[in-house]
Amino acid sequence: MAETTPAVHSVLHAIRILELYAAQRRESLSLTEISKALGLHKTTVYRILRTLQQAGWMEQSAKTGKYYLGTGILLVASAVSVHNTSRDLLSEEMHRLAEKFNETVVLSVLLGHTGICADLAKSRHRLGVAGERGYIVPLQSGASGKTLLAAQPEPLREQLLQELEPDRTRQRILKNQLLKIRQDGYCISEGEVDQGVAAIAMPLRLKDNIFVLSISGPVDRLRALTYPVLRQGLAETVTRLERKSMLVEE
Repeated sequence: MAETTPAVHSVLHAIRILELYAAQRRESLSLTEISKALGLHKTTVYRILRTLQQAGWMEQSAKTGKYYLGTGILLVASAVSVHNTSRDLLSEEMHRLAEKFNETVVLSVLLGHTGICADLAKSRHRLGVAGERGYIVPLQSGASGKTLLAAQPEPLREQLLQELEPDRTRQRILKNQLLKIRQDGYCISEGEVDQGVAAIAMPLRLKDNIFVLSISGPVDRLRALTYPVLRQGLAETVTRLERKSMLVEE
């Protein structure tokens, strides 16, 4: 076996650090926690963390000093998740829906405890929804995030609720909102995440993956299109995608 070079050692250590987050199911870890868990010197861990930060694969909390996964690694993970459910199939239907209403269509997924935009098909309007693949989708606000949270299995949903809303009163309000989303099968929001922006979202279940498909745009444009019409178009797309995914071979 060829001798492992220092550069290869660094790569292997970086992979072990990233895998540690999955193994411990922790959103953030301190330098000391990583060092102890992997049996690596703090200097080595710090150097690797700095490199991962520069690549956008790791970020550091200014408040706690702890490290959490960055949008770079989450974007890679979301690409894998979408690939496993046929990217071509999703992209075709998303662009068809975006073309139909000339508004942005967003595909969201939960990775760990973080909502991520896995893909999007943009509208042709000059004034539209800003954002690119990999942006963070807040789970406690907005149609996409709330629908994504509502669609999770109960044990995970309860765990996320505890993390997102420690305050019991606000937690109860959010829990009631999630119950309504599950009962209705969709969620509408206006100005919850970005001022002047509205969205309508529905859960999308493809094989073993839970996604959320949403239509987003300025409030006045979505109101003009009317939410019942948008809901119907969204529901038809979700039905087609779920039906087609059952026919796609592994």
